[in-house]
Amino acid sequence: MAMDFKNLPFWGQVTLVIALCLGLVSVAYWAYPNFGQMKQQNLADAKRLEDLQSDIRRGAAIEAKLPEFEKEIANLQKKLDDLLQILPTEPETGELLKWVKNLTDQSNLDLQRFDPGALKPVEFYREFPINMEVTGDYHDLGVFFDRISKYSRIINVDNVQIATNTSGKGTIHSTFTATTFVYDEKTAKAQESQR
Repeated sequence: MAMDFKNLPFWGQVTLVIALCLGLVSVAYWAYPNFGQMKQQNLADAKRLEDLQSDIRRGAAIEAKLPEFEKEIANLQKKLDDLLQILPTEPETGELLKWVKNLTDQSNLDLQRFDPGALKPVEFYREFPINMEVTGDYHDLGVFFDRISKYSRIINVDNVQIATNTSGKGTIHSTFTATTFVYDEKTAKAQESQR
């Protein structure tokens, strides 16, 4: 004999629905005893997913700016290369000697002495003094110093002594110290790490 739900009185229908709901809840708790833990895990996973999506959005924004960053890196590398021309990391004595010899020839001077000194540490760079001796005319010495001032590297000229030349070409004999500078990367990094 089958019972028809519609034929039950109202309170019977309500009782039957409540009994079915309690039965379903009991079965759910029996089948999933750690439902509360699963809910907490789902909330934690949802938070983690939200964080990962936020990281992805930030990464996508950075990726969109990547060409701009690469351009900035290229500009900074060019600036570094330009600065290394002014303040190289090595003394480059041979190159400097060729340049000075060529410059003295162009200035109608005779290079008598090119005597590089020892490197002297100063903060993040080292001074590289070169004692030089030239003979020629006074005006040509001025042209030589002018050309030195226009060189891509920083070169300071001091201790200039000019005397009358008694032998050889030109009317004057001059000795001076040309000091150039060398970047000391190790010391610079050590100073940077102390800040």
